[in-house]
Amino acid sequence: MRLRTLPATICCAIPILSGIAATNAFSQLAQLPADKYIQRMDDPSRDLKVAEVIAKLRLKPGDVVADIGSGSGAFSIPMAKAIAPNGILYAVDIDQKMLDFVADRARKSGVTNLRTVLGSDDDPKLPVKNLDVAFFHRVLHMIEHRQAYLNSTATYMKPDGRIVVIDKNPEQSPESWMWLRQSDVDTWMAAIAFYPAEKFDIFNDRYFVSYQRPYGNSILLHKKKTAGK
Repeated sequence: MRLRTLPATICCAIPILSGIAATNAFSQLAQLPADKYIQRMDDPSRDLKVAEVIAKLRLKPGDVVADIGSGSGAFSIPMAKAIAPNGILYAVDIDQKMLDFVADRARKSGVTNLRTVLGSDDDPKLPVKNLDVAFFHRVLHMIEHRQAYLNSTATYMKPDGRIVVIDKNPEQSPESWMWLRQSDVDTWMAAIAFYPAEKFDIFNDRYFVSYQRPYGNSILLHKKKTAGK
């Protein structure tokens, strides 16, 4: 994400931040230029466990999902397929070149239910208010004003929608100053009435947490009822 606010526009396709190296005008703390970032994200040696992550999310046809910081579309394309044919996948990014890349990738993959959204520094600028899932894969640590961004994201969620965060504790990667403690994420989420509903241990070097409000069909309520029996 760039260090200046870009105008928000919505196109057809999908992505947003993550990366390393801050220079000219990235609204978030650091991100490589699109071509270098795409090359890094598509490195075959990277194991993102995409299929396992998507399985844990239990996405279903008809869901409305935002892949915030979708990068090269590694998660965006398979997520879109998981919620097809009538679900919509919104890819949010502040770099139009990244969005163009994912739009082309979606077209070549025969995926037609992707939409790209050019967001701003503190707001994903989504065109809907009924998200089932907002997905942050190693993205939140790149956002400068995290609480403001999460506050904005919450306004696009269904009452029982989930905000999913995959990131690292500083202790898991001491060579970098940018990672976030899960306890801090929990605090920011609690400020918008979202609490840890599920935690998944499929990564050795990062946390994977699904947050929800205790509302309606929330997993938090199901857990509370089960515990009360």
